[in-house]
Amino acid sequence: MNELKKLLIAVDGGPASERIAAEAFQLGKKLNAEMAVISVADTTLLVSESGMTTAEFADSIKSSHKDNLQILADKIFGGFKVWLFIEEGSPADAILRVAGEWDADLVVLGTHARKGLSHLLLGSVAEKVVRHSSKSLYIIPINHG
Repeated sequence: MNELKKLLIAVDGGPASERIAAEAFQLGKKLNAEMAVISVADTTLLVSESGMTTAEFADSIKSSHKDNLQILADKIFGGFKVWLFIEEGSPADAILRVAGEWDADLVVLGTHARKGLSHLLLGSVAEKVVRHSSKSLYIIPINHG
């Protein structure tokens, strides 16, 4: 196995983002790896009823992701140097693109843990990343309730 020197950690700003980032940070420290966190503003289904143009609405969502990602990075990574990527578009496509451009060795992401054989599918973003990634993956199951 190649050395894992660059970890790309994907978070969505949801309730489990902090747990994913914290677990990935511990892994990254053990590997003495460079780390980056990516958050993607999903602009693929934007419909603005606020009177803003689609571009303004996308900028607003992206700005919110940037603020939330900075807060998460400060809380979890503290003074540790971590790259932050705030992207927009399809989350899976953006994660795959940034993993390639940044030359990540490992992509860390969460997926909803479902019970029963009928729920073995990953979340749609994680599933697409798993299918199309040329990078090694570390999947963190997220249990709700």
